[in-house]
Amino acid sequence: MISNSGHDERGKYSGGQAGDQTGGEWRIQAWYDRPWTHVFRYPASTVRECIASLAEEAAKNDRIGYDQSQRMTFWGQLRRVGYRPSKITQPCEADCSAGVAAIVKAAGYLLGVKQLQDVSADMYTGSERQILQTAGFQVLTDQKYLDSDRYLLRGDILLCEGHHTAINLTDGAGSGRPDGWHWLQVDGVWYYQDADGVNSYGWKLIQETGGTLKHWYYFNKKGQLQTGLVRAGGSLFYCMEDGPLEGACCITDSTGALFVWNVY
Repeated sequence: MISNSGHDERGKYSGGQAGDQTGGEWRIQAWYDRPWTHVFRYPASTVRECIASLAEEAAKNDRIGYDQSQRMTFWGQLRRVGYRPSKITQPCEADCSAGVAAIVKAAGYLLGVKQLQDVSADMYTGSERQILQTAGFQVLTDQKYLDSDRYLLRGDILLCEGHHTAINLTDGAGSGRPDGWHWLQVDGVWYYQDADGVNSYGWKLIQETGGTLKHWYYFNKKGQLQTGLVRAGGSLFYCMEDGPLEGACCITDSTGALFVWNVY
């Protein structure tokens, strides 16, 4: 499934009424072959999840419609309500690329990722590839990512360069971890579970979904991800308290500077 913003209430690209009059101006729909020319994937799964969640909220809020001539009004309203599309109450408009840009920027502000905050709100499909690559997205052009949704991850961004863009909302059947382990968030708390839903406990070395780096995370006896100062085995550790690497264990260099422990 994708979050797709494609036309106004009359099937046109500008001149319509603000907001979504039909429920189809910005909607959730099945993946389709545009055809797509690029897929953009942010390495951190927490960022991808935030992008997907915001894209779902935007598609479900009928205060948000489509109009190329008023494409920046969605971003204006999104800033005003604290970057959550579900909280928008004033009719506003985006088009496909301005909508994606606003979602990515909002994720940056919610997660504290400066590169995402700096994405141009006026991005269009001709500039999107360079802008998102500069912001840290991986650019995927292998045909397996373009011809179907089988290998897509939730939060991937689809582009038909010069024409259209959308946000993928579901993990494809071929995209999962071979070992079945996956992240699960319940009431704001993160867990890491196997294919049978059994929680991880203690230290766990976890590879970023779709990435190559691994990070150490610590889970308490309930399986809950621990952040901040963590006492384990009689020692104190510091794990990231927020951001796209929330929970990742940190170490210091020879000068005492703190940074996330990357394992290759």
